[in-house]
Amino acid sequence: MHLYSLTLFVTEDCNFNCTYCYQKKRKSYIKTSTIEKAFDFLFSFLTNKCFINFYGGEPLLAFEQIGYAVDLIQNKNKKEKKQIQYTITTNGSLLNDNVLEFFNQHQFSLLLSFDGTLQDITRKKGSFQYIVPLIEKILKYPSIDLEVNSIITPAKIGYLANSIQFVVELGVPSIIFTPCRISSWDHKSLIRWEEELRTLRAFISTYYKRNREIPLANFRRNRRKGIFSCYAGKDRMTLMPDGKLWGCYLIADCFKENEESREHAKYCFGNLDEFIKNQKRIYPEILSNYSELSMDHFYSRDNLCTQCDELNECVVCPMSNILSGSDIKTVPPWICEQNKILIKEKRLFWKEIEEEE
Repeated sequence: MHLYSLTLFVTEDCNFNCTYCYQKKRKSYIKTSTIEKAFDFLFSFLTNKCFINFYGGEPLLAFEQIGYAVDLIQNKNKKEKKQIQYTITTNGSLLNDNVLEFFNQHQFSLLLSFDGTLQDITRKKGSFQYIVPLIEKILKYPSIDLEVNSIITPAKIGYLANSIQFVVELGVPSIIFTPCRISSWDHKSLIRWEEELRTLRAFISTYYKRNREIPLANFRRNRRKGIFSCYAGKDRMTLMPDGKLWGCYLIADCFKENEESREHAKYCFGNLDEFIKNQKRIYPEILSNYSELSMDHFYSRDNLCTQCDELNECVVCPMSNILSGSDIKTVPPWICEQNKILIKEKRLFWKEIEEEE
């Protein structure tokens, strides 16, 4: 077992009620004793260059546990000297000077969930006025690596281009826009998706010519080679507040409720105590189920994804299939169409750039 990434799901509690959120809120918080036990066992399995991720809920509701984990890791790493990168995903509402100074001190990568001009509609009314000046403040910290993730729903797709342009113009160096998966996209919304991506392509092309940078991660070149495969379980793990280990926090979110289900048995590595005692047996047994989560095992409609010309460019998180009401290996037609449109616009963007250079 070689872990490139370990996620601590520090709480299932959240102070927002985002319109598209699929998570069930609970006043559950990871215990410091669980964190200590986890790193006593798992630290030696972390690769020399690795990521420790803090996730929720809203993880800053458990800032005390985050601070405890970082101190623990720093102490353990005095001898090993691993290159550890800390990351956190947050709605930003609890970020203050003390938290930002802590993140700056430990060189955190901060993924801010912010929907741009749609913020007060899709996330929390009144949060837009707080987040915009907060972004300007974060950008002044030299050792915080900021990225923004914006979710777009089919009902609000017509605002995508203007909203993303607004975030870019705030000076955010990296932005991801993600289509909501819990609502199906009809033909009309897919047409508007294509129109908005075309507008974004023109904007980002002009931006690149002026600044020689591409702030939109969706339009950057794909570093991955070959067919996409989910790396959950293979080189990454998630520790939930209840002390159970999963390959990915999204998979845990989808299947943790029903402990008697087939999916729970397939994808849960068990509680921490059990895993520590029987890791050599449990890990390869459960890992074999995660190994099937790759595009060459997926279907769309009645066709294998291996029959699609876009196979090597396409990326579908298996949990997107589940959240959209499908099964884990069946890609809904509208997700397939969304991806094809994005791949086309991305190709046109790079063709234009290459022709001019």
